[in-house]
Amino acid sequence: MRITHEYIHHRVGYRLGTQCCWLCIYEGESGDAPVVLASEPVEVGIADVADMSEYLAAEVIQTHFSEGLPDLPRPLLWIEHRPRRGKFGPGGYFLLDFPSYSPRPAGAGFVRPVTLGAPRRERLVPREVALLMR
Repeated sequence: MRITHEYIHHRVGYRLGTQCCWLCIYEGESGDAPVVLASEPVEVGIADVADMSEYLAAEVIQTHFSEGLPDLPRPLLWIEHRPRRGKFGPGGYFLLDFPSYSPRPAGAGFVRPVTLGAPRRERLVPREVALLMR
């Protein structure tokens, strides 16, 4: 896998608080599912990538994969990384599985967010993350 994008992504739309995350997008050979690693920026302190993943993933698909994702049962491997924050838990990695990988509108307003639907999370150990991003 090779890294194609690495940046701070700010959620689309109007909202209170800081909702951003550090994104690294990896692409492999033709036909492989791309891997996205979404990590909470430790410096921000109030962003929770777990609360935004269904929206962030939809925005990333629209922005970076507008030509479409591979025809696979799981066409995008979305990995959340939650860093350890002092006494607030150990942090960790999670592989997300979305009900759909086609972004659809969520809510009303002038700037309409998009979503993939609420994900199912599976805990990963760092060794598994390294294997997925090979």
